[in-house]
Amino acid sequence: MTRPRASVLITVAAGLVAVVSLSPVGYLVLREGFSFSLLVHELSSPATLPLLKNTLVLLVTVCVFCLVLGVGLAVLVVRTDLPRRRMWIVLFTMPLAVPGFVSSYTWVAASFRFFPDSTALSSVGGATLVLGLGLFPYVFLPTVAALREVDAAQEEVARSLGRSSMRAFLTVTVPQLRVAVSAGTLIIALHVLAEFGGLQLLSYQTLTTAIVQRIKVLGAPESARALSIVLVAASILLLFTERLMRGRRGRTRIGRGVTRVPVAWRLGRARTAWIAVATTVSVLALGVPAYVSATGIVSAIVRPELSDGIDWSTLTQAAATSTKLAVAAGIAATLVALPVSWLTSRHPGAFSTLTERAVWIAHSLPGVVLALALVYLAVHWFHPLYQTSTMLVVAYVIMFLPLAVAAQHVGLRAATREYDDMAHSLGHGPLRTFGRVTLPLAFPGIAAGALFVLLDVEKELTTTLLMEPTGTVTLTTALWATTNGEALDYTAAAPYGVALILIGILPAYLLARRTLRVLR
Repeated sequence: MTRPRASVLITVAAGLVAVVSLSPVGYLVLREGFSFSLLVHELSSPATLPLLKNTLVLLVTVCVFCLVLGVGLAVLVVRTDLPRRRMWIVLFTMPLAVPGFVSSYTWVAASFRFFPDSTALSSVGGATLVLGLGLFPYVFLPTVAALREVDAAQEEVARSLGRSSMRAFLTVTVPQLRVAVSAGTLIIALHVLAEFGGLQLLSYQTLTTAIVQRIKVLGAPESARALSIVLVAASILLLFTERLMRGRRGRTRIGRGVTRVPVAWRLGRARTAWIAVATTVSVLALGVPAYVSATGIVSAIVRPELSDGIDWSTLTQAAATSTKLAVAAGIAATLVALPVSWLTSRHPGAFSTLTERAVWIAHSLPGVVLALALVYLAVHWFHPLYQTSTMLVVAYVIMFLPLAVAAQHVGLRAATREYDDMAHSLGHGPLRTFGRVTLPLAFPGIAAGALFVLLDVEKELTTTLLMEPTGTVTLTTALWATTNGEALDYTAAAPYGVALILIGILPAYLLARRTLRVLR
């Protein structure tokens, strides 16, 4: 049957979203022209090669670390008889509640306290560990869901042909995880490219930290713009690579019945060892930030003479502001993402693919570049929005829109077009079909996208520093004011770190709860 074309309204809306998402790239290239000679000069500079090397090495090591940890833990909780699997899913999701720079400052504080002479955290290994422990849930969560969608009958057929259980799993099940794994890895890779606060505290230099330093310290915005082009090129390459990893193969089923649940592998004598592994991951990802933050806030309360004490008024105001901005951005991103996700799921093609890829590019840019682009646009064309919360929310939506699009795409795939066709055959119009059929089926994915955006907005630092309205204080900027990326007052920073973690716990738990529903 010939599928109807996408409506003009949806197509135009998706195109506008893509154009707005690419506006920071337009700022880089079009503002007063772009100097290719400056780009060549920056790339040939002796200081640039180490930055490129550091960025590439960190990108690869973090992605590999998260891939191994995320997929491994997903297999452990879904396919084995590990006890208390639901508890472990919640614990492995909770690192999403810890902002990257909060995790970094707590690890640095712990290092100063217990290993004062160590510089391990400033190495690629230290940066990989700290970043990876906070980012691996982006692979873990979709892999858990994907594993539960695989029909166990496929492995049974493979074993009946003489393959061992492990070989059947590796050759039949693992290839069907490509979409989930590649999407999660892409999010992690783009996070690494854009990370500033956490790496600054760890004293690990990358292209992004260099770009921010050139703008805020050296006063060299043109040099920063040239290096930002390299990040744009890297993000485009990552998008192309992810598309190749995803492939064209869809979900495979044997028969038309309900998906069969695989028999759990018995851990046997190794159960204690695997419990120890799971516990170690949780302690490193959650225990270190919780311990340092808790001891810091206790110190601020019990021994206020060691710091200026806790300004409860500022803390409360900052928490309320952060929550309002995060909720507003989550709702706005959800609505803005719908045309793009609808087009890619219902009307796949060259235009929908380009539209989807366009919204991902801004996700890799340093927050400082996005902020400068929007400030420039506000000053010249949208002056009433200059230094307003509205413009800050727009920045958040552009930056984190891909998270909403990806989650919505998964939800809309669950609400297949066959359901739309059946509703139309019963006389329902497009709006009624969407409201009564498509939306209820796709809502879990749509809600997950909003939660992902809310979590990342609550943790965003660089863009907030540059774009928050005068007199506005958020938890991230209040915490950063205790450090400025240099000497960190751990006691003063602890209350804001604890508040950030507490605010992030609820959406992280809701994401974990959604994942728990796939366990039967």
